[in-house]
Amino acid sequence: MAAVEAWFLGGPIDGRLMPVEVVADGSPPAVVKLPQTGFYVEPSKFPMPAVEHVYVRMDRLDDLEVYQCLQAASAAT
Repeated sequence: MAAVEAWFLGGPIDGRLMPVEVVADGSPPAVVKLPQTGFYVEPSKFPMPAVEHVYVRMDRLDDLEVYQCLQAASAAT
């Protein structure tokens, strides 16, 4: 798996550095989607759906791709 190092800003992984797999032409993806599932505080018959966080590539800083979080789709409603 070929990957680049990326820095994520905003959202639940704010400030985290992690690898991002490159696309077929070897460039980093323009958008990274990360699902987030929660912890259950009390018993529930049905699990809560995952929240998808969307990160958009904004810049390049030294050898790092910089991704900024957009508002989660479920938070917008």
